[in-house]
Amino acid sequence: MRAIILAGGRGSRLEPLTQHLPKPLIPFFGRPLIEHQIRWLASYGVTEIIISVGHFGSMIERTLGPTMCGAQLFYAHESQPLGTAGATAWALAQYPTSETTLVMAGDCLTDYPLDYIINHFEHQPVPVGIVLHRVEDARQFGVIEMDPRGRITRLIEKPTVIAGPQLVNTGIYILKPGRLTWPPRRPLDFAYDLFPVLIARGEMAGLEVEGYWSDLGTLTQYRESHFDVMRGRVMLPFDLDNDVSNIVVDSQARIIEPVWLGDGVTIDAQATVGPNVVLGAGSYVGPWTHVENTVVGQSAFLGAGTRAHDAIVGDGVAFGGRCHVGPQSAIGAGTRIGWGTDVSPGAKIPANTRLAPKMRLGNRAHRGSAVTS
Repeated sequence: MRAIILAGGRGSRLEPLTQHLPKPLIPFFGRPLIEHQIRWLASYGVTEIIISVGHFGSMIERTLGPTMCGAQLFYAHESQPLGTAGATAWALAQYPTSETTLVMAGDCLTDYPLDYIINHFEHQPVPVGIVLHRVEDARQFGVIEMDPRGRITRLIEKPTVIAGPQLVNTGIYILKPGRLTWPPRRPLDFAYDLFPVLIARGEMAGLEVEGYWSDLGTLTQYRESHFDVMRGRVMLPFDLDNDVSNIVVDSQARIIEPVWLGDGVTIDAQATVGPNVVLGAGSYVGPWTHVENTVVGQSAFLGAGTRAHDAIVGDGVAFGGRCHVGPQSAIGAGTRIGWGTDVSPGAKIPANTRLAPKMRLGNRAHRGSAVTS
């Protein structure tokens, strides 16, 4: 079977993580996010995966290479943004096939039973099927309405007002390419351009599936999805601890589960780590430091007495000590933060920023704010 991963977007909602890194390569438990998708697909026997790339496309191809987990990887490069449907049509033009093809967004995490999904839609006489998920707040998604046969009758994209749990579009589609005709215009979007035409013809079906699904397109959901994995709410197709060793935790440190520690992590005396903390490989947590509900990248340095709550700390970030990192803040990779600095709630600090000691950084931080050379 073949799959297409749409990985060409800029990931602007995930900045500063995506400032110098494409969204598919941002770390998720020490591995590129897209690797989790590839492993999920391969675990169900998908042997060919086309990755549609645009922004930082060459970096994605160099990082992932030609094969992974027994699946062959192919790359369809967009010279300009083509839209979700346009990128899919371009990928199929580069690597033609008439067999059923799965298409998925490059920023979702799922443990859906793919074999059940494929079997269901194989028996549906329509060219496109959508996997659906029920959510409490549907305002950021496309809401789907169906008739008793499972035919989609209406798609409401990102409704401003809607009450109660709703079925939404997961961005996971099952296509039968031989039965699809692609409009010639580009860019071409599934939700706004192609699906309304197919719905009007009665040529789309939906399926609500039990299991875990998360759209990691925002910083909040990126952080929360880490915690969902540690709480056992999603089953990844491999053991996260396979390559983890050389961890040093001082006997006077306090660990509050759930916590995930990468290879070579060091936690010093009197530090408190957890609950809900991810520490990337090679990170150091100093004495009297307190970290909770936070994702920390690899090779980060949290100096003595630093406090981080409900935050994201990028790779190689260093805190000089006695810093405070407010909730909903995100620190870009390689940033150096001086002793005693207070990062306000919601601050987004660009990669490689240098902040002087004892600063009070507001929630609209940008490159040049209290920066030392």
